[in-house]
Amino acid sequence: MCFLGGASKKMMAHAIAPDYGQQFIFPPALEDWVPKDHPARFLREFVDQLDLSLLGFVMPSATEGRPPYAPSLLLKIWLYGYFHRIRSTRKLEAACREHLSLLWLTGLIQPDHNSLWRFWRDNQRALREIFKQTVQVAVRAGCVGLALQALDGTKIEACAAGPSSWSREYMEKLLSALDEALAHTELAIVQEERAQPGYRLPAGLAERQALREQIKGGLAQLAADGRAYYHPVEPEARRMKVDGKNRFAYNAQALADEKTGVIVACEATRQETDVEQLVPMIEQGRENVGIAALNTLTVADTGYGAGADLRAASEKGLNVLAPPMEGSSTADQPYATRYFHYDAKERTVTCPQGKKLDHEGHTTNKGQRVERYRCHWRDCPVRAQCTRDPKGRQLEVRPHTPQVQAMRERLQEPPARALWSQRGQIIERIFAQIKQHEGFRRWTVWGLAAVKTQWAMLCATLNLRVLYQTWRTKRGTRPVGAQMAARLMRQRKKWGFALTTATRHMAGRRSPLASSTFFARSNSNQACAS
Repeated sequence: MCFLGGASKKMMAHAIAPDYGQQFIFPPALEDWVPKDHPARFLREFVDQLDLSLLGFVMPSATEGRPPYAPSLLLKIWLYGYFHRIRSTRKLEAACREHLSLLWLTGLIQPDHNSLWRFWRDNQRALREIFKQTVQVAVRAGCVGLALQALDGTKIEACAAGPSSWSREYMEKLLSALDEALAHTELAIVQEERAQPGYRLPAGLAERQALREQIKGGLAQLAADGRAYYHPVEPEARRMKVDGKNRFAYNAQALADEKTGVIVACEATRQETDVEQLVPMIEQGRENVGIAALNTLTVADTGYGAGADLRAASEKGLNVLAPPMEGSSTADQPYATRYFHYDAKERTVTCPQGKKLDHEGHTTNKGQRVERYRCHWRDCPVRAQCTRDPKGRQLEVRPHTPQVQAMRERLQEPPARALWSQRGQIIERIFAQIKQHEGFRRWTVWGLAAVKTQWAMLCATLNLRVLYQTWRTKRGTRPVGAQMAARLMRQRKKWGFALTTATRHMAGRRSPLASSTFFARSNSNQACAS
């Protein structure tokens, strides 16, 4: 027992502990504290190959006073922040002082949070262009397959999404009360001005007038949108189902490529549904990719299967698989509308019993011609199951009916079903990564324009993560831990303490960025790290 105790004390005497009094003959080089395959080096290389003026960034032009921060510097900080899940300007300001890799990336420059915010505020459109640049770099690196892509949307709660919303009835009552109060105030002002020249206006008058104008604008917006609720802080947000709760939110859209999960198109809207998003998202993806991808198959869920959207996609020659939006209430009924066949060439409708319906004429609905067909077969054995109308079953054929029917028939084929079944594993994992891994479940900015910018930055970050892995693979770097261990072993063998890093740096060692050609490559057949 005594022997073991003595051995234990002897081992404790050699425990590793920091030596705060250690001095260096030469100061350490910051360059050597950041591994060669660190994300900061990748982000620096990515930004340095961009022409920020062409992307629309506001370039500094002041000739007096303190020199402004370079846009490239502030962009690197923002990309670093999103890459490391730091999206607050104050936390970014602190990171510029505390994160060793960010100190390297900024060259020890430490912008304040106001400078970071002004850069974000003044360059929102240009920041959205960064997402497009990540897509084009991914195409050149061979990370985009252009064969299969999936489209979906997710609801994300607005920054001010609490219960403090106004209903239409409340706003109308509040407006009436304000009008009455302001009328009394204006009458009192006129009377006091006559009795006492130089009368000072009562306090709060301007605030009440501003509130009245806000309410009028809110009521006008509710009338235009056909909604019943308005949020005074987030007037552009709408009530949506978010995690089973009714909250003010925005609808974030993403189109992801199947090969490595690169997002090729993104958008944020204030629409509760995904209707009218199918064609715009695919066209944005084509524009961002920058090359012809006419045969790319896009798979989407039923939310994108509105008849008008399927027709628009067909007219533009887009290859789409999306179940038609037909409702689920009649899914199990053998004589639902989906089981009637429309022959576009003959302009006839055939029921499941094999009988053709009679054409009764047409009508106009929302500017579209609608053809009407009715069954007059009174001796039909399934008439009671098919309809309750004493005149017989009636069907309407709209301009998009052929496209809806063709999509329904196509999805019954096993190869098409197999392709469509990959939708979830392509796009839904993207949303899971954003909400779980990135920790983003609520917008941190106000207004639709700022939300669009933040969503583009989030999608750009996911693309940069894919590109970062490819960048590391093409450089042939070892894991960060192995690099650090090898460096320490070399230092100990040569000097016995951490001194050689500074001497090698002063000897003129070239930066690894100087000879990098990753972003200059344009061969789309390169292998991409998945």
